[in-house]
Amino acid sequence: MKPISIFVLGVMAVAMSASAQAQTTDPIAKPLLAAPNAAMAKDATVIKWNSDFTYETLKKGTSRMVCYDLTLWPGERPWSVECTSSEANLPRVAQNRKFAAMGGGDMKKIEELVAAAAKDGTRLMSEVGSIWFNCFGKSEATAIRHWFVAMPNLRGDQVGLPEVRDAGGAWLMFAGTPEAHIMLPTGPLVTGPGPITQLGR
Repeated sequence: MKPISIFVLGVMAVAMSASAQAQTTDPIAKPLLAAPNAAMAKDATVIKWNSDFTYETLKKGTSRMVCYDLTLWPGERPWSVECTSSEANLPRVAQNRKFAAMGGGDMKKIEELVAAAAKDGTRLMSEVGSIWFNCFGKSEATAIRHWFVAMPNLRGDQVGLPEVRDAGGAWLMFAGTPEAHIMLPTGPLVTGPGPITQLGR
């Protein structure tokens, strides 16, 4: 192979690598990777969470879906992005972020804070029927998808689903609590300590 060809291939490889890196770190493109398809991503709003649990809008969408990057937040995996189908859930997301920070990312402490809020009536609820789309893992390449439908305080007999994992089908997790949600089998089983996602957002 001629030296010029090697040089051109090298430049192309660097350019392709830089392009891939930009896609991963772009503050608008990255959160949209949690959206279930390109059409929904196109119409979604993208926000950035601040350290005081407020947020700023990076891209205003035309649908109710909102996406954001949770990477490096306490209680999250090393790579974590999320969308919720309703902007009405953002106060709950802010509360989740606050609990995660207060608990230092320790799931047991976070669960205790969530349980205490449920007991004293300060736990903010998800919008019934809203969908949460998560994508998380050690890296973008190894991330899995995790989708669920919020059903706060409902029981399995109210939504016509079992309250235990049932042969890979949908089921109601945390039934009868503010964290109740329909689990959708969209990816491999998550084992070990999970992100705050496991609390039903």
